[in-house]
Amino acid sequence: MHIENITSGGHGRSAGANTWTPRGDRLGFRALALSLMQLCWVGSAAAQTPIPPSTQFDVTGFLEEATVNTIGDPLSGGSLKVNGHTVTVPTNTVVIMPAAAFTWQELFTQAPQPYLALNETGLALADLPAPLASYEVHVVGNRVLPDANHLTDQYIAGLIYISQQGLNSGAGFINFIDYTLGELRVGGLLNDPACAQGGTALTNPLCSGARVRINDPVGRFGRVITPDARFSVDDANPTIIAGTGFPMCLPRVAPPAVAGGAETDLLCPQGNRPKDVAGNFVPSISMADPATLVAGQLPDPRVQAPLEVGDYITFAGTLVVDVFATGFGPTEGPFPLPTAGGTGNTYIAAHTITNNVAIYTAAGTNPAYVMTEVALIGTGGLTVIGAGEAAIRTRFEGMTTDPSRQIHLYGVDVAPVTGVVTDRDFGIIGVDQGPPTGAVKGRWRFRPPCAVFGTDPTTIKFDKLCIMNAANTFLPPPREVRAVIDANPTALPPSPAGWVFGQTTTFANGIIAGQYHAPILEYIFPENIPGTPIVENNFNALDFLAKGGYASSLGTIVGVLNPWPSNILPGGACQVPVANAGGPYTVASGGTVTLAATSTGTAPTFAWTAPVSGSLSNLAIANPVFTAPVGAQSVPLSLKVTNACGTSTATTSVTVNGATLPTVNHIAPITVASGAPVSLTASCINGPCTFVWTQTGTPVVLVPNPFTGATISFTLTLPVGAPGTTLQFSVVATNAAGASAPEFTTVTVNPTADAVTIASAEYRTGKQRLILNATSSIVSPSVILTLDPYVTTTGTTFDPATLGNVFTNNGGGLYIITLVGAPQPGAGNVLRVRSNLGGVSPLTALTRIRP
Repeated sequence: MHIENITSGGHGRSAGANTWTPRGDRLGFRALALSLMQLCWVGSAAAQTPIPPSTQFDVTGFLEEATVNTIGDPLSGGSLKVNGHTVTVPTNTVVIMPAAAFTWQELFTQAPQPYLALNETGLALADLPAPLASYEVHVVGNRVLPDANHLTDQYIAGLIYISQQGLNSGAGFINFIDYTLGELRVGGLLNDPACAQGGTALTNPLCSGARVRINDPVGRFGRVITPDARFSVDDANPTIIAGTGFPMCLPRVAPPAVAGGAETDLLCPQGNRPKDVAGNFVPSISMADPATLVAGQLPDPRVQAPLEVGDYITFAGTLVVDVFATGFGPTEGPFPLPTAGGTGNTYIAAHTITNNVAIYTAAGTNPAYVMTEVALIGTGGLTVIGAGEAAIRTRFEGMTTDPSRQIHLYGVDVAPVTGVVTDRDFGIIGVDQGPPTGAVKGRWRFRPPCAVFGTDPTTIKFDKLCIMNAANTFLPPPREVRAVIDANPTALPPSPAGWVFGQTTTFANGIIAGQYHAPILEYIFPENIPGTPIVENNFNALDFLAKGGYASSLGTIVGVLNPWPSNILPGGACQVPVANAGGPYTVASGGTVTLAATSTGTAPTFAWTAPVSGSLSNLAIANPVFTAPVGAQSVPLSLKVTNACGTSTATTSVTVNGATLPTVNHIAPITVASGAPVSLTASCINGPCTFVWTQTGTPVVLVPNPFTGATISFTLTLPVGAPGTTLQFSVVATNAAGASAPEFTTVTVNPTADAVTIASAEYRTGKQRLILNATSSIVSPSVILTLDPYVTTTGTTFDPATLGNVFTNNGGGLYIITLVGAPQPGAGNVLRVRSNLGGVSPLTALTRIRP
């Protein structure tokens, strides 16, 4: 995209300003003096009240400081200082440069050395080392008071423009061209013989004229030279041009020594600059239809035309230094340089050159070229209460190499999130035919109000032709505009693409001819009525800010500005996320902690960056578990939150304490049946830990003993009739700091239960004798049966243990017990026998009662 710094003409308003400038200098000075006197008189008065929640500002000055929040995030915002104001640069900001556009973070990552290594832009006065020259920043934004979406009272930028100086330019005749260096000398002695002696500025300081080189990273218009790619030419549109917009170039090697000799640079041939009979370059060239040219015939509109000695040019760029001569970085200062050569080692790295030569292409033939000089659009001020001007004033102007065809103008809209580009039809413009019927051949001006959409263009004088598309076609204002040479002057409108040659056809070493695509640099915002509360800049009317989708020159698609430069959030119900990573957190060496991130905004999605140490259980959730590395350290964490409105980033940290002795968590005792599997798992505090288990006593089930590992597993099957047993275990944990105290636990293994029954139950009342016969399904001398307490005929409970409640084992699983003096059991099932193996008989009644 081609971007030029422009001044508005004829309406008394400075470019991008929000207030009117008095027309007369002395009247303006007098008005300013009176204003200052009045300020002095009322200096002790209170501020106007109430202060609106959002008020406009427009500041231009030296970039004093520049910071970025997250250098690794291409969407990151930061802050800048200009004229003493600290301004918040929101996330998703795209900064417009003279011929490029970068996100705020890309200003840092695309900086030349030594600033790249220092995470500095090299553009701010506070940067170290100091830059070679100061840089101008123009910031348009709103001061927003604290509210639910803005934590502090702050200046928040909406639009940012950076150049070395907005109106910085040079002009003069090219007096010498050094093809070895790819350098022009401008404004000095024409054909200066001192320059012809060769050498650099350091070795040949007598060569006159300003030093100018084209800042061209890809070699579009000459040699590849780029001391600072952020201030380079636009390689998609011609920024090295003739006055009519025809692309020009600087030959990469010296032209042929003899006139008419073989061309040395076929991309920049001398034959595209014809001379008159006296040997002078003609100031106006009319190219032939390329269809009529034989191979190699020149001039040819399909290739660029070279800059020549004697051309009068205007140029704009940045002041840089010869690295090979000074050892400094190309933009490193301070100025003047303390090394040998001083200021002689500096030159202008030009991003824009306009040559005062008129080059036209044959009427109705391709390729033809067009360029935009002025782009101004209103933001719809009548929608803002208290605004002093409607501010719906739109103007576009430029030049074309083919005056026979009209210009079709399109606003360039971008889709939120995806950045897909679509054209919005603004209307058509006729082209000035030049004398005797016109004024400036090739000039076009689109100055609404125009004829209404549908007007027959043949009924309007061609150079006055101006037909608008449908009503409100300019709102919402786009970020960019596309001027296209219309292939059919009588068709209205043409195809939406609007390209004469197709969107991929290139000429002139990579230029897409027939169209010119550039940002709109000047927006007219609402203006304040004196004495009323200050209005805000209505950024909500700019969809490329309020919805996102605009792309930087490096292809980074941005979202909605965050924080938003207004107290009214854009996008209706959609709210830009504001990320909060939580913390800072503290965790033991090797331990874990659950993060507590949050975010405002509509339907935010979370994306953590993998930590440099330790790990996160899930990078895509708000509350992942962080597992700390071993050893004391601080681990930085970065979070990005995104939704359809935009992106927000946040950082936090985890302090990992040094390793301490572990503690084994309590392991509860368990009881299992014989033959049941057993599994015990140890865990610890202050991990990670290793574990060693030890068993004491018999039978031994731990193999090997001691056993290394967090979990032990075994199965113990007791012999038939064997009693239960309890196994004893201890476990010790070890981490980087040492071993823990042991933790003890037990596993009780019960034998297999037997089946117990009461075969007969007799009571003799005369002798108070109770006789019971019982059986056990397990025949073993170790089986012991006992009689439980029972209910008597009087309703009391009798415990037979007072008389001895153990049965006599008669062998073969038969048991008998005789209790003398026992009370008579009550009626019903009241008698029950229990085995030491776990068997229990059913409740049974007396089977016989006798005297």
